[in-house]
Amino acid sequence: MQIKDRVFIVTGASSGIGLATSVALSGRGAKVALLARSTDALEKLARQLPGSLPVTVDMTQLEREREAVHVVHAHYDRIDGLVNNAGRSYAASVEEIDPAVFEEIFRLNVLGPIVAMQAVIPPMRKQGGGSIVTINSGTAFMTIPQYSVYSSSKRALLGFSLTARAELDKDHIVVSEVYPFVTATNFGKNRMGSPSGGGPSSLQAIEEGQAQYFANDRLRKMAGTAGS
Repeated sequence: MQIKDRVFIVTGASSGIGLATSVALSGRGAKVALLARSTDALEKLARQLPGSLPVTVDMTQLEREREAVHVVHAHYDRIDGLVNNAGRSYAASVEEIDPAVFEEIFRLNVLGPIVAMQAVIPPMRKQGGGSIVTINSGTAFMTIPQYSVYSSSKRALLGFSLTARAELDKDHIVVSEVYPFVTATNFGKNRMGSPSGGGPSSLQAIEEGQAQYFANDRLRKMAGTAGS
């Protein structure tokens, strides 16, 4: 998909990968709907990106998330792309997992992206196609003490993303995943309990439309091993 003059939604747009992606899309001539919880940060960013739209939304509030997508569609009269970036970590041993926090993590990391996909599919299908890019994590292929909840949420997201790719192919809606490495984000600050990243670009995924993009060969090898 070309990027210029297209409309993209970026979740978690106020910082880190979401912010960088929003700036890059705008720099390529796209109109960007900026979704995140921080109103002040979004409005500041929107002033820097011509034609952008800040929409304050907590991605764990699923009905509000649907409403936010409708607001974007009503504003631009189309949605060409979605970058599912919002997410949060959680560090706890299996013995210490708080069920309430477990539910919140899965609601944000898995249900949030799924509901966002569901909301953009009808307008994309009506337009004749679109692009959905999910920012995943290499922890989906790792076994790391304290990170069972986070890594399992990312494994679930992997399964949903690849299945959506197969299901939506007939509608010319391309679903891709990006597996970044380490970068400067608020990820650590947003982590719940007592690490996310640079690498392949979401823009590359939008333009090329392959299934998965990995920051390095190590992640690519781990993904192959996990799938064998």
